[in-house]
Amino acid sequence: MRANPLPRRLWGVVVFAAICLAAPRPVSAAGACVPTTPEWEAMQARLITLTRDDGTAVQMSVKLADDVRERAAGFQHICPETVNDIPILFIFSRPARVAFHMHNVHAPLDIAFIDTDGRIADIQQMAVYAMQSNHEINRYYRPAAPITAALETRAGLFAALGVTAGKARIDFATR
Repeated sequence: MRANPLPRRLWGVVVFAAICLAAPRPVSAAGACVPTTPEWEAMQARLITLTRDDGTAVQMSVKLADDVRERAAGFQHICPETVNDIPILFIFSRPARVAFHMHNVHAPLDIAFIDTDGRIADIQQMAVYAMQSNHEINRYYRPAAPITAALETRAGLFAALGVTAGKARIDFATR
């Protein structure tokens, strides 16, 4: 007795699945980027002032990530052009030692950790995840002490503005 073959209508699905599985995959750990996400759209725009200890001040427009969903999303899946144009200010309701990662982020970033007085306590450079044997190399970026905010910007922005840790503050109003 012969086994019952797949019905004709399922053959198309099987062939399509085989083609998809055999297709080359992008090397990027982050996958394809998008200009915006629902979380990105939900973030409010704010104007903040970054002031160096020498009195030099720069105003910048940022996206405000002040709830769990927005903070969790951050720059994930966002294309580098958007990352380069608009920083994200992460606000926490109370001082915390949080960890940031670069999973699904398409451009390198700088992150400034902001203490309870609004002073930039630390600045770290965040690299896009690397791939090794088809596994992402994960790295977490953490402040040394509890913070109330963090500002993610395009890589190199703080250096270009002459901003260093301990020698600048960020003024912002959350509401």
